[in-house]
Amino acid sequence: MSHYDFNVIKGLADASVRRQEILSNNLANIETPNYVRQDLDFGQLLTNLQNNKSPFDSNKSIVSKSQYRDYSNPVTLESEISKLYDNHLRYLILTKSVGHHFEHMKKALEVRGQ
Repeated sequence: MSHYDFNVIKGLADASVRRQEILSNNLANIETPNYVRQDLDFGQLLTNLQNNKSPFDSNKSIVSKSQYRDYSNPVTLESEISKLYDNHLRYLILTKSVGHHFEHMKKALEVRGQ
């Protein structure tokens, strides 16, 4: 894994943590009248990471607001929990990837030290 790949994975993991906070906030406000649902725009996040920018350079490009909740397309508890679970799995995959990278580096250093 190159330094670039590591930074991208780290940025995505950081974004997953931020998304967890945002989705939790959506859940906390699910019964709030006229609450505007928020989420992360991972496409913009990846663009920022590929351009060697901080993933959160411009908060307005990352946190995108959906339309106001109405009865034809309400934000549901099931939908938000599903997104939380999906985000949790993404975070686990990213952290495992970084963990494997460090295990390979550790093994390489052990072999070199013999």
